[in-house]
Amino acid sequence: MNVYWFQDSKTGHLKQVQALLDQLKKEVELSITTINYSNQESFPDMLPNKNQFDGPSILIGAGHDVYSKILQAKKYLKKYTRKDIFSIAVLRPSYKLNSFDLIVAPEHDFRRKNLPINAISFKGSLAATSLTPVDESKAIIAIGGLSKHYKFDQEILMKQLHYILSMHPKHEFKIFNSRRTPDALNIKLNDELNIYPNATFIDLNSLKSDSFQDSLNKSSLKFVTPDSSNLVFEALSAKGQTYLIQIESPKYRRIFGAKKIRKSMNELVNSKRVGVVSILNKKGGIDISKIEAPSPHFEPLAEVEKVSCSIMKFINHQK
Repeated sequence: MNVYWFQDSKTGHLKQVQALLDQLKKEVELSITTINYSNQESFPDMLPNKNQFDGPSILIGAGHDVYSKILQAKKYLKKYTRKDIFSIAVLRPSYKLNSFDLIVAPEHDFRRKNLPINAISFKGSLAATSLTPVDESKAIIAIGGLSKHYKFDQEILMKQLHYILSMHPKHEFKIFNSRRTPDALNIKLNDELNIYPNATFIDLNSLKSDSFQDSLNKSSLKFVTPDSSNLVFEALSAKGQTYLIQIESPKYRRIFGAKKIRKSMNELVNSKRVGVVSILNKKGGIDISKIEAPSPHFEPLAEVEKVSCSIMKFINHQK
């Protein structure tokens, strides 16, 4: 099966489509061509041989910039083949939803909206499921940064990190930052956390950053900031316990701005799928941190497997 993967430059979009294609490859043989619109490549230029379609084709991608290109490409290809061509939007497009054969999107994209008949929904974000046994001595802290979802307070985060490390002196921690982590916070992470012999800060730009996925899969404790839905659901797709780190003042109340990610994180907390590291305001102005553990009964999420299965059922039904 031919796959044309329409790409933008956003890591979160790329990782989710990659996870889905990796799962689909376990069920059917794929020939994948990437089309990167950040380089302004045109679709016809990617097809030196228009007679190469010896089977059905999938046009897939995530992100506002690529959805119109997918629909344009399907119209173009219909001129050269009678084989099935399936247009698949990963994440919810803001327009022409009915023009896609399938829309693969998180449940929170359809809050207060009816689920379209051509939509497949999933929890959170798509991530490869890991059943790798965890090492009970390993732990990871994954830090996001500035976002439209949370008021990222660097001082609160640093207090929480000190608290986490002091409460788990027997665990070996790896601390990873991200592209959104502010430079001033990176300096603090490197300078202040080196007092802990059991903690190693790994900068995104270092060679050791390639160990992130392996560390995430093998760590028994996973502490993540809630500003990135992708990051949280990657952790939940592996074994071990996941905790959300409070990064806002307990006095802060958001009135405007994006709320769907916050609601998604709150649902994880309320269902005990994740634990929390939080700050409580006590009388007299004393702030006290505490850690609440998640329920031990949840298995790793397998949303990408469910979505892949649904896509294959749809394609096979069209034959």
